Amino acid sequence: MSSAARRDDVLLEERRGHAVWLTLNRPDRLNALDTTLKQRLVQAAVAAAADPEIWVVVLRGAGGRAFSVGGDLKDMRARDRDGGRPSTPMLEEARNVYEAVLEIPKPTIAVIDGFALGGGCELAMACDLRVASDDALFGMPESTRGMGANFGSVLLPRLIPRALAMEMLYFGDRITAEHALRIGLINRVWPKAELADRVDAWVADLLTRAPLSLRRYKEMAGKGWEMPVSANLRLNAGPNPYLSEDRIEGARAFSEKRAPVWRGR
Repeated sequence: MSSAARRDDVLLEERRGHAVWLTLNRPDRLNALDTTLKQRLVQAAVAAAADPEIWVVVLRGAGGRAFSVGGDLKDMRARDRDGGRPSTPMLEEARNVYEAVLEIPKPTIAVIDGFALGGGCELAMACDLRVASDDALFGMPESTRGMGANFGSVLLPRLIPRALAMEMLYFGDRITAEHALRIGLINRVWPKAELADRVDAWVADLLTRAPLSLRRYKEMAGKGWEMPVSANLRLNAGPNPYLSEDRIEGARAFSEKRAPVWRGR
C-alpha cells in the first residue's frame, strides 16, 4: 500500500514489484462507485499509465462479497430527493472512470470476487483480462432501474457474441461465473478459497513477459479494434519492441538458456 493510503481510503493502492494493485474499498456498500471513488480511480489510472516502473495493473474489490455493484443508488436517491441535478454518463466530470481504465497502456486485470453488477461489471469490462471466484455473479441491471449502461452497451457487444450481449442488456439478469466463462466474458474461474493465490501466481507469471511487448499488444489491439486488417498491420502504436534493449536481452537470455531480465526499455 502506498504511503499516502489509509485503511479507510475508498481506494487502496499497493505496489508489488512492477505491479500495482488497486482495491475498491467500500465493502460496507459492496464497493459501489460514488463520486469520490470514481475520482480516485481516474487519478490512479492516470498515475499507473505514466509510471514506467508499473507494468501490470490489478483491480479488485475489498470484502469478498463484491467486486463492485456499480453506481451508488443510495447516493443517487439522496441527490434526487435534495433536488440535485441528475448526471448523464459521458457528459459529466466523472465520465472518464471507465475510459481511464480502458486506456491504461499496460495489461489490466479485474479480479471479481462476488458481485460485478452494472457499473461494476462495466469497470471489469474496461480491463483486458477478467478472472473470478466460483461464486461470482455478473449482470447489467440498468434496464430494471431506468438507466442506460452507456459504457457496457458499447463494450459488451465487442467482448461477447452480440445476441448474448443484447440479452444481458435487455433483460438485466445475473449470470454465474461459469456462464460468463463459457460465453467469453471472463478468462478464468477459480475456487473462492484459492482466488488470491491463483491471482498472485497469474500476475507473477505475466510479469515474466517482456513489458514492452505487452504494451505493444495492448495499443495495437485497442487502437486498431475496428480498422481494416491492412490498415491495422501498418499501424505504429505503442513502443517498438524491436528497437528495445529488452529485445536484445531476450535473444541473449534464450541463447544462454536463462530467464531474461527485463528493463522495460
